[in-house]
Amino acid sequence: MSESVQWIESSSWEVDFYGLPNKLPWPADADPEGAQSHPLNLEVLLEGIDRLGPDAGSPWIGFRAATGLFQELAESLEEGEIVRCHRLLEEIERMHPGSPFVQFHLGNLARLEGKDSEAAALLQSAVEKAPKVAVIWSSLGNVLAQAGQRSEAVAAFKKALEINGNDQAALEGLTRLRELVRLMRQDEEGKPDSKSVGYVDIETFRQMVSGQLEDLASEPDQLVALADQLMRDGLLLDVIIAALEKAAEVRPDHPQTVLMLGTAYRAAERHDEALKAVHRFTELEPTEATGFMHLAQACSAVGDTVSEREALSEALKRDPNFHAAIGIYFELSQGEHDPAKEEQLAAWAKESGSWMGALIASSIARTRGDSASALRLADQALAIAPEQEEVLLHLSAVLGEAKELNRLATQIRPAIESRKYSVRLDWNFAQTLFQHGFRDEAAAVLRRALSLENAPEEFKAMAAATLESWSGVLTGCGVSLELRNGSHLTRPVLITLPDGDGGIILGAGRSLPLEGTFPWKKVADGVAEVNLQQGESGGSEPPQALGTFRAGNAEPDAPVDCHLSINSEGELQFRAAQNGRRLPVAWRPPQ
Repeated sequence: MSESVQWIESSSWEVDFYGLPNKLPWPADADPEGAQSHPLNLEVLLEGIDRLGPDAGSPWIGFRAATGLFQELAESLEEGEIVRCHRLLEEIERMHPGSPFVQFHLGNLARLEGKDSEAAALLQSAVEKAPKVAVIWSSLGNVLAQAGQRSEAVAAFKKALEINGNDQAALEGLTRLRELVRLMRQDEEGKPDSKSVGYVDIETFRQMVSGQLEDLASEPDQLVALADQLMRDGLLLDVIIAALEKAAEVRPDHPQTVLMLGTAYRAAERHDEALKAVHRFTELEPTEATGFMHLAQACSAVGDTVSEREALSEALKRDPNFHAAIGIYFELSQGEHDPAKEEQLAAWAKESGSWMGALIASSIARTRGDSASALRLADQALAIAPEQEEVLLHLSAVLGEAKELNRLATQIRPAIESRKYSVRLDWNFAQTLFQHGFRDEAAAVLRRALSLENAPEEFKAMAAATLESWSGVLTGCGVSLELRNGSHLTRPVLITLPDGDGGIILGAGRSLPLEGTFPWKKVADGVAEVNLQQGESGGSEPPQALGTFRAGNAEPDAPVDCHLSINSEGELQFRAAQNGRRLPVAWRPPQ
């Protein structure tokens, strides 16, 4: 053994993580405190292993060889290259078998691919081998929480915090599970400081908030505001009730307080008290339909269907356009298409002057495919409320389906040009025009709407993408992507080449929306064709072909700059340009 090495007992958690003995070969001329650092100084440790020379045995030789793949593994994880990660981990396992390091990464890859049970088993095995590694516990907690195993997830997160009180994954995990509360501290001016955040357990938070109740006993507005904030955060229902009860003691006839108290009682399944509170609200605000809707819900909670129906009737007398009340009163189901209910609802709508009732009846007819009845009932709604935006929105769609293009021009277009309505009407009108072949007119409608100063940003994004699509410089993909929770790619999107996989454009694990670019040099007869796939060859499942994306009017001697994006709805979109010039694009399904 070389005299230039000293053996030091290390307390670093990474020793267990890498599956190494706690006594490390450390260079004699290196600071021995470095062996206790978090993270461990791998470069110094590797120098110590090298100094052992021929005396180095297992596990040091294998570990030394395995570390040569760590950087490549980190890059593969960063790029979302699932298959490459698996191959590297297999090689690391061969060189240095049995390490929690490998099982941890395999568990996270399984989670990324949506294999929660496999991920939980791998991470459970890893924590059994390395019970003092917080990052494994917090990863296990996330998998268990995703699988709905709340108590087990809480235990895993708490174990991580016992080891590392600043483990952010565990802190955020317990916050999502309502075991901790995230508090934003105040700056020197008393304003919330987003950079200074603290966490308290739910019982400590309960004591903090409960302690405020006495101080606020004579401030009912602040008590109600506190209760409202706790309701929105989904925290401390008992404290919410206590705050509202104190506010109600100060002003027993304050409608908002009484109604909120009734809602809180119902959430706590204190149904008799909920009924009493909501009844009181209807006495205080006898013209408010909302109160009777709450009363109907309270009656439903105790199984009193007769009183529920009476309350719904009272709500509709006060507001015949109360959508939710109409749906419950007429017992309408999702995708309702019963002509008997349509007829009943239409008759009631006419009698009560309910434009919403007529619109719902029209929607039932549309679902059934009866465009004539749908239009007749939409006209009934229009006769009741000719300037109501919801009526015009619905009518625009129905007129398009009935191919009543003249009425679209004489009734919907003037309403849009009056600028009394939101851009939703512009959107519906443009879509209807486009569907009937009036592409230039449809595009003009959207462009005018985009020029409005008050156009919402979400509308601007939708309209801009739609205009690109209509003009042929943006195309979608008719194959659905594989996503986790609708927000993350489970497998990467990459180029398909005749002899195998091409480069990864959008890596696995990325959250939506996301985008990537790549150059394409192969142009034949003015067309560049790119085949894409999701998933790599050699993975646990074969790649899914995404079809062919084509860019036309391309020059043969310059690369085509291709742009891929996935929006928040998980839709893959393709654009292309050459020398700053947008190219027409199209998509062809997989052959």
